[in-house]
Amino acid sequence: MRRLIAVLVASLLALVASTGVAAAHAKLESITPANGSTTAAPPTEVVMTFNEPVGSTGAQVQVKSPTGTNVATGDLEVIDNTVTQPVGAMVEAGKYTVDARITSADGHPITVSASFTVTHAGHAPTQPTTGGPPPAEEGSNTVKIVAAVLVMLVVVALAVVIVRRRPASP
Repeated sequence: MRRLIAVLVASLLALVASTGVAAAHAKLESITPANGSTTAAPPTEVVMTFNEPVGSTGAQVQVKSPTGTNVATGDLEVIDNTVTQPVGAMVEAGKYTVDARITSADGHPITVSASFTVTHAGHAPTQPTTGGPPPAEEGSNTVKIVAAVLVMLVVVALAVVIVRRRPASP
């Protein structure tokens, strides 16, 4: 019984210690136009910079106008830790949203959402004039950690049931 409990405790500790290593995937460092920024003229591209290299497999970036039209044009470009998505004509003034799904070098998907406002659509494309807060990265490792703890609790419960069902020694 003591050996079983020791094995279960060691397994739980190993699982908890290993989740920190598995959770180390790329994180968004910056985006241009900056999240929450306002620009008089529309940009020609959206550029995302991550803290480590990312992959191009399955990468998708949408830049939606205030009415929901995707204005992203052409192929996105992934070089090391930078993702660049060209955008077409931004003929509407208002809030544009950026929704991206990029794959980290370790295979984890990264979901990014940000927005910026264009005040005078139809002007020659330029870069944004004001900065804003950093973009919010969706997703969290909290769910993975909670799931791992729940799995370990189920394993412990099963072990207790198995030990209790064992017939007593004569």
